[in-house]
Amino acid sequence: MGFHSANIPVIETERLRLRGFRMDDYAAFCAYKADPEVTHFVGGTELGMSAWRSFCAAVGSWSMIGHGVFCVAIRETDECIGHCGPINPPGWPEPEIGYTLARGAHGKGYATEAAGAALRFAYQKLGWRTAISLIDENNTASQGVARRLGASLEKKQVEVCDFTADIWRHLPPEEILKSNPTKF
Repeated sequence: MGFHSANIPVIETERLRLRGFRMDDYAAFCAYKADPEVTHFVGGTELGMSAWRSFCAAVGSWSMIGHGVFCVAIRETDECIGHCGPINPPGWPEPEIGYTLARGAHGKGYATEAAGAALRFAYQKLGWRTAISLIDENNTASQGVARRLGASLEKKQVEVCDFTADIWRHLPPEEILKSNPTKF
């Protein structure tokens, strides 16, 4: 008997489907986790067993704590192009909306679309009252995503576990949900 991601919600946006990872997503996951351009600001490349552990953690966090990253897939084809979602592992300063997309998905607005849906999900379904994104000070693309979502730079160069990042504060639930009350 294998695990099925039936207990992980599915969110559909105009162009994307946020859903649980499946085994057939593993090759795409490994490809973007091995790409130095994609992973430069999020801890570096992951290969072999390191990628496998991250893949399993992406699925397992839903079972352990009731939330985690979604597989971000193109709605029309269901092709995995990255991951995004609400995360709050031990040692994190507070709940975060994180996102990482494959290089071929950059510059198309997918990260903003996925992160916006994940933020609304965190506020509506998880009851979060606040959210941040931890972003490397040199990651201008990710900073742009945060700005488009209405986030603002709150604190620079904060030590978090084994890395340093800037804290970007997202708008509160009242602001996010009034502008786009997604139904889940």
